[in-house]
Amino acid sequence: MIVTFYSYKGGVGRSMALANIADQLARSGARVLMVDFDLEAPGLEHFFPIDHRRVRGREGLLDLLLAFKYAMSVAASDTDGEEDAFRDLDRYISTVYPRGSDGGCLDLIPAGLRQTDEQITRYGAELRRFDWQDFYYVWSGELFFEWFRRVCAERYDIVLVDSRTGVTELGGVCAYQLADAVVALCAPNLQNVEGTAWMVRHFLSPQVRSVRGNRPLEVLVVPARVDQQDADLLDTFANRFRAGFDSFTPSTLTAAGLSFWDLQVPYVPGCAFEEQVITDPGRAAERRGLARAYENLRHAIALVAPENNAVAALRSAPVDEGQGRGAAEPLETQYDPTTRFASADVLLSFHPVDRDTALEIRDLLTVHGLRVADPLPDQSLQEAVRAKVNLVLVSPGSEQSAYQRRALASLTVRSDARLLPVLLPGVSGPPTELERYAFLDFRSGLDADRLLKIVRAGLRPPAPTLPDRDRLNRCPYPGLNAFSEAEADVFFGRDKVLQDVLSAMNRYGTCAITGGAGSGKTSLVHAGLLPALRAGKLPGSELWPIVTVRGDRGVSTLLAKLSALVDDPTASTGFRPEDLNEVLGRRYQHVVVVLDHFEEVLTESDDTQHEGTIALLRTLTSTRDPVVVPITVLRADFLVQASEQAPFLVGRPLVVPSMTVDEMREAVVRPAQAYGLQLEPGLTDRLLNDVGGEPGSLPLLQFTLREVWQRRRQGYLTHESYVETGGVRSSLTRAAEQLFTSFSADDRTRARELLLRLVSVDARGRHPRLLVPMATLAASGTAAVCEQMVRQRLLVITADAQEEPCVQLAHEALVDAWPRFRTWIDDARSLLLLREQLSAAAEEWERSERPVSALLGEQGLTLVGEQGQEARLGLGPLATEYLAVSRADFRRGRSIRNTMVVLLILYSVAFSYVASASLYTDTAILVSQIALQGSLLALAAILLRRTPPSRRERRSLFL
Repeated sequence: MIVTFYSYKGGVGRSMALANIADQLARSGARVLMVDFDLEAPGLEHFFPIDHRRVRGREGLLDLLLAFKYAMSVAASDTDGEEDAFRDLDRYISTVYPRGSDGGCLDLIPAGLRQTDEQITRYGAELRRFDWQDFYYVWSGELFFEWFRRVCAERYDIVLVDSRTGVTELGGVCAYQLADAVVALCAPNLQNVEGTAWMVRHFLSPQVRSVRGNRPLEVLVVPARVDQQDADLLDTFANRFRAGFDSFTPSTLTAAGLSFWDLQVPYVPGCAFEEQVITDPGRAAERRGLARAYENLRHAIALVAPENNAVAALRSAPVDEGQGRGAAEPLETQYDPTTRFASADVLLSFHPVDRDTALEIRDLLTVHGLRVADPLPDQSLQEAVRAKVNLVLVSPGSEQSAYQRRALASLTVRSDARLLPVLLPGVSGPPTELERYAFLDFRSGLDADRLLKIVRAGLRPPAPTLPDRDRLNRCPYPGLNAFSEAEADVFFGRDKVLQDVLSAMNRYGTCAITGGAGSGKTSLVHAGLLPALRAGKLPGSELWPIVTVRGDRGVSTLLAKLSALVDDPTASTGFRPEDLNEVLGRRYQHVVVVLDHFEEVLTESDDTQHEGTIALLRTLTSTRDPVVVPITVLRADFLVQASEQAPFLVGRPLVVPSMTVDEMREAVVRPAQAYGLQLEPGLTDRLLNDVGGEPGSLPLLQFTLREVWQRRRQGYLTHESYVETGGVRSSLTRAAEQLFTSFSADDRTRARELLLRLVSVDARGRHPRLLVPMATLAASGTAAVCEQMVRQRLLVITADAQEEPCVQLAHEALVDAWPRFRTWIDDARSLLLLREQLSAAAEEWERSERPVSALLGEQGLTLVGEQGQEARLGLGPLATEYLAVSRADFRRGRSIRNTMVVLLILYSVAFSYVASASLYTDTAILVSQIALQGSLLALAAILLRRTPPSRRERRSLFL
């Protein structure tokens, strides 16, 4: 979308309005490009606190137009190999607000190259020679505008064009060829009103529409610089303005209840003297006043924007689609949007000969907690401009380097740059270019105390003008806690599943929301679903009372809350459950009952409470036209139990899925944006990469973000702050250690046993996480400790391949990053290896259809130890069964073998005795008797062995 800002005469604040609208749109996440088409009076860059010399030193719009003409001339002469320089649009663009983590940015195509006197002379000469009709009809100017519109549409959400005043060719070009909408600013005097009215009629005429190829054009007429002091004059102007322009009001404004008069920009003398967009967070009150002046104009532009344009999403509305919040408003940023990173406290500018002194100053300031930019002569100019205090070291014979000269040139154009020359021993005084600055005189030697005092005074911010201290001090990330309904304005990334919940409620009149611990189901209900219901996302839901009950509160709390909805002093005790549905139905269409942590109802030790709560809910939901709409929230590992005991609540469960990478990114970036904060470039990717796709990553991410927010700097969540927290690993280990030290001595032992069950050791010495069935924890006595760790998001409940609930470490970083856990693993390494070998052997036994030959022998059983050691090893169900079968088989085989050996030995002795006493002396018979005796002894030897005889051995026994 391209919007041209036009005025019939100058002095109406046209460029000021454009700059402020651009600022608001960019801070709201839009990609914005400004184009300084006022070539005869350029200077749009001066409305922003950026390096104006840098902008004037770059090519701009006039250079782009000349490059296009040159490209056309090359094409006409059939010359090959010439590059179309105009196609490299980045060559002509200057950055005002770098792209933020929310995608918003503000760029500028300035008028043209005009930094030096020579460049200004050339600029003026080229502009006087430039003929727009010649450009359009001879040099195919229509192709240029077609190309420019197409390229801008690909890169930006909106382009704001600052046009020339009056009836000029340039003014016509900006309106006819470029604009989708024209913002015409009109001052109160009669000349402005009549001239603007004539131009508006012309813009909307059939002739202009034909020139535009029948592209529609919207016109917004804005009363500008309206003095509010004299009520009579104000009424006169209002009547004249309405009579002249109301007939041109776009239908979208009329439908929104707006007129052109509502868009008026009041006359503020201070803004007339200092025409600059305020980006400094310390001047927020002034910035807020300007934002209010342009608020309706921004809204009007959003109303005439195409539906598929990002700017259309900024339209004011009672509620925000899908979230129940107000529409996005211009952000009151806590950071300077002209920056990308939080600036250093101090920058040192010095000549290489003064490096030792610079390092000494850096060490002094760093020890006292100040952030000092790395004192290198090739320091980036951008960092030099952004440091809060800039120390320039001056010593004898140390001419300023080219870098220092460029840095000083950048600093001197900023009104907020604190530049402080430091005179070192041997120098007579500050150089000429620094004479107008107060300086630190250390010619007699470095005074550390004085240096610290002066620097700290320079760092002290002005008195804040932000009255909304709650907003400044409120963290947009809840940490390990679930989002509450009060935090709906910072709950993002769950739009799809929220829509699924609303659809289920609309279709079935109820919804059971399930998922693992830490999956975000409670946050989804409280910060997503409840605000959506209050906003009327289901027909009539804005009138439905909402009652929330935790599972551990019991039947009495639920009954009392429902009874309290009836305006009767005796309601808390006067209604039976059987009557409550009818009584509530007289007053309400529906009553939403949120049963949060419903698993606590299922595990209630008091049978009376347990059965009473379920009975009450059954009574309230089993009538023909139930008033109560139950929203059941429970962990996935309790779904089977809930299906058995309360199937009427969980008949159609909706599983909260893991967030996608894009949803996680939204959950990181948009809460910060909502509070006017910004993440430094690359920090979002760094966080998501460190957290990974772990099942417990969501609360861990929120916990880490909260830690980083507590260390924010100048409205930025910084890489340095993230490093200071220790990153994701350190956040996790702090939570783990804090919970462990809160346990009793017995629970600490159980926690150690439980955690060692959840890891293994592979051949490479790594420690993969294991899934342990919940059913095995009760037998080991660790179920209670496990529950506490699940609630603290250190463990998560998930399911194995058979859909059985299992427990697992929330994040693999817990293994390596928690020193206590790592020590336990090292101490139990041999035990873990034995468990891994047993588990592998059991799985192989199962895959091979449980052959006897795969069972453990005597040596393996001896290594495992005596019966009863399974708990010490922490074996799973299959390995435990494998070990039990191996022991039983070994005992049975040993008993049989011992019996057979005894019988064979007795038989052999008896046979020998009979043979020796025999009267037969036939040699052949004697030989066969001896062979038979040998076979019997061999059979005994085989029986004493554990393994079956080989084929050769079996044949030898019967040959």
